[in-house]
Order: sequence, then C-alpha cells, then structure tokens
Amino acid sequence: MQPPETLDTYIRAVGAIDEVGREVLETRPENISEILEGLVADLRSRESISGVGLFGSRSRGDAVSSSDVDLLVVDRRDFDYEHVERAEIEDFLLDLDYIPEKWIRRMTPPEIDQKLYELQVLYERDGTLTKAKELMLKTYSTPERVEIRTGSHLLEADTYLSRGISALGKEDYQSAKVNAAIALEAVMKILIEVSRLPISNSRFIRTLESSTRKLGAQKLYSDYVEVAGLSKLDRQRVEGMLESFSAMWKEALSFIQANSSAVRTLHVKVMNDLNYYGRENFRKGMMARSGSLIRDGQPVEAAHYLSRTSICMLESYAWLLAKLDGTRFDYTTLFRYIKGSKRSPPEVHQKAAEALRIERVSEREAEESLRKTKEIALGVRQKRKELIHSLFS
Repeated sequence: MQPPETLDTYIRAVGAIDEVGREVLETRPENISEILEGLVADLRSRESISGVGLFGSRSRGDAVSSSDVDLLVVDRRDFDYEHVERAEIEDFLLDLDYIPEKWIRRMTPPEIDQKLYELQVLYERDGTLTKAKELMLKTYSTPERVEIRTGSHLLEADTYLSRGISALGKEDYQSAKVNAAIALEAVMKILIEVSRLPISNSRFIRTLESSTRKLGAQKLYSDYVEVAGLSKLDRQRVEGMLESFSAMWKEALSFIQANSSAVRTLHVKVMNDLNYYGRENFRKGMMARSGSLIRDGQPVEAAHYLSRTSICMLESYAWLLAKLDGTRFDYTTLFRYIKGSKRSPPEVHQKAAEALRIERVSEREAEESLRKTKEIALGVRQKRKELIHSLFS
C-alpha cells in the first residue's frame, strides 16, 4: 500500500497578489473568484489590515462543494488572540480568521503554523505575509518546529485530561467522558503531525486512520474511536445525531440572540466565539458539511465533526449562562452546569447529550475512558521525540 500523501503535496505555488492575489484567484471557480476579489478589495481598504491569504481546503485543493472558504486576515491593531468572523456571500460561507500582525513578525505561535504553510497570499501591504510564509515553508517540517507543535498538543491534552479527572471526582460523568475524548484527540494530533499530514476538523478521522496505519499503530485509532463514542456508528445513527445536533443548536441560537446585550458584556474572546458560533449561517454550514460527509459514506467523520464543533460552541454558551445566572462557570463540569442552569432551555442539554451519546454514562465508563486516555497519552509522550526524529531524519 502506498503511504499517504504528505501535506507538501497539497500546497500549490503561491501567486503574488495585488497582482499577488489575481494569479491565485484565477485558479478558483469563477463565482468564488469574484466573491474573493470583492471581499479582498473591502479588506484592503481598511487601514488596519496588512495582509490577506487563502488557507484550508480551498488552498490545499481537497475542498468539496460544501467546504467553506478560509481567509487569514492579518491585522495591525494591538490584540493577543485569534478570532473568526463568518460571512455568507451568494450562498458561499467564508471564515475570516483574524490574527495580529505581531504574530507573523516575531515569534509565530504554533497554532497558525499550518495556516501559514498552506497560505496563498491574496493581498499584502509590505511583503511581511509572504516573508512569514516563506519562513514557514523552510521550518514547518523540521524536527524542532514539529516538537513545538506537538508540545502544544500535549499541553492541550493535559488540560482536558485534568478537567476530566476533576469532573469524575465531582460525579459529572458526562463531562468526564467528553473531556477524555477531547484530550485523546489532542494526543492523536501528534500522530498526524509526525506523519506529515494536514489537520482538518472535517477530515480528522480519515487522516488519523492514515496516520496510524503509516505508523503501524492502528490500535490507537480504534482506541480513539471507542473513547470518543464513535464506534458502531452507521448512516442511520449519524443521521439521528444530526437531527439532535440541529435541534440543540436552534435552541441555543434562539437563546443567544435573545440575550445579545449580555453577550456584549462578556470577555472579548467569548463574545467573538458566540458571534461566530451563535449565528444561523454557522448552523447552516455545519449541517450542510455534515450531510455531505454522510452522503459520501463518511458517517463517522460527520459524527466527529458535529461533536467537536458543538462542544466548542457549548463552552462559550456556558459562559453566557454564567453571566446571566450570576454564577461562576467551571469548565470541568460543562454538562452538569448547562443542565442545572436556571435559564438554559432544557432541550439544549437534552439534545446535546442525545447527539453525543452520553445520556447514560456510568462512573465505570467515564473512569475507563480517562484511564485509557492517560495510558495512551503517557505512551505517546514517551515516544514523541523518537517518532519525530525517526520520521524526519
């Protein structure tokens, strides 16, 4: 069997836009090209915007009709976080991923490595974005840079594993199991990294399967699917999950919109997340992408995509509840908190639990998920540097 394609094979030559972007846009279908031209023209008219680039599936060349368009927007204003805005233009969904310019001028955080590596520059004021991309092309696959990225994945795994252990101690078995799954997903990202494949939320399962096969570690794939509650899923079951997720999301959207004034008082990152997830066009896009995956014979991929995206939304949703309830939100007990909120529509927790298949999680099941996650995380941690240097030598 041939080894899976590496990330390098997905990357096309970078056009230089201004005329930089025009060469890139000419490779896109006509209607997308026109939409991007108009959007880039609007962005470049803003004094604070210093660069715009295309990344993700539309840049790699593995997009499907339901894929959204991902744009990296470099902003010269002084902020220290990444935030995403969603736009809908002529039935195309576009995600504008804003990052501060200082991130590409100085120490680049590992979470934007892949975006820079895949990037097709559409516009820039002074060449800074192209320089950042060229540097990433040189360093992306070096053992040193891979160690930095995989180290950040380990930190994420430790954070969610700690939350899961805390939730178990507080007898919130639903949150314990979900946190174990998220922690193990972070560990699995390390395997994808060392296999030199792109990490994509809507292709995660297929990429993980390829990575574990390449590494001769197929059991880790099976373990992840089991801990994440994705085993024994067929099309019919995932279609039921899709209905539950849609119902949950609609209830949450109505609640978020009804409390928009309170949203504006939240921490800026939580507010930005709710403004992104808490819109009908986001739900619409998520449903379309999931339905496409199901029709393409990828029900497990669809289930993972729905689950992971919904948990991200629910974390921000819980912050809004805490603000309205005048209480303190504890990440470790996410599902207990939503269920016990005085204000949250009961259907949000009910439908989320149905969709995530955590309606009846026993102490033993939660404990076993955490035990398996800890065991795998320890094994990967111990072999991480060996894997990196053996595959990249």
